[in-house]
Amino acid sequence: MSNREPNGAVDFFSDNARQFHANYQHAGEFKERLEVWDDLLARHVTPGGLALDMGCGSGVFSFKLAALGSRVVGVDGAPEMIAFCEQQRKERDLDTVRFFQATLPNIDETGLSDADLLISSSVVEYVEDLDTTFGLFSRLLKPGAPLILSMPNALSVSRTHQRVKFRLTGQPEVYRHIRHFTTPQALAKRASKHGFSLEESHHYAHLTRIAQMTRALKLPSFLSADLFVCVLRKGR
Repeated sequence: MSNREPNGAVDFFSDNARQFHANYQHAGEFKERLEVWDDLLARHVTPGGLALDMGCGSGVFSFKLAALGSRVVGVDGAPEMIAFCEQQRKERDLDTVRFFQATLPNIDETGLSDADLLISSSVVEYVEDLDTTFGLFSRLLKPGAPLILSMPNALSVSRTHQRVKFRLTGQPEVYRHIRHFTTPQALAKRASKHGFSLEESHHYAHLTRIAQMTRALKLPSFLSADLFVCVLRKGR
């Protein structure tokens, strides 16, 4: 069973825009994600500076960055996500945030360079050309600026179970679109070719039955957590 479908991830998340946003408010696994990301955003944002949210989804982190005083540009490939973000922006009457539709790594870079922060939450695993995407991120960031991104943890017991299940049954459907599984160390090595160095990393979990079981067994986080987030720093 092939998992190579052009624009499949874009279509998948565009069809699930409101459900995805609701997860941040109601799903336990998203609560843990928010706690980790809230801390990172608060520590690495530059008030008054430019922050880029690449793969902004329903805009949760874009609006958090705006609340922290940043100017924000959110980019996403899913048109329903962008429409949802624009609706929220208008309701909040914000002129420090803008959104546009584009698919990584092929975006219009006009007005996006010299960014003080770039974030990408659970996005680049769906991108076919990861090295070109890192090259884009490096061009857009100021020297010394942070890149914060999360990806699926290749060592996760739960992820391994789900990948096998997908090969056998075609479920979970989202696994049809995921291109990359990695670790913080492997990601840092790949990103180093584009001038980035690893500053910190944190693991967090989806609340699948397997993930809950591995936590109950007190396995180390690099085995029990489905996801990790890294702070990578562009060289000066």
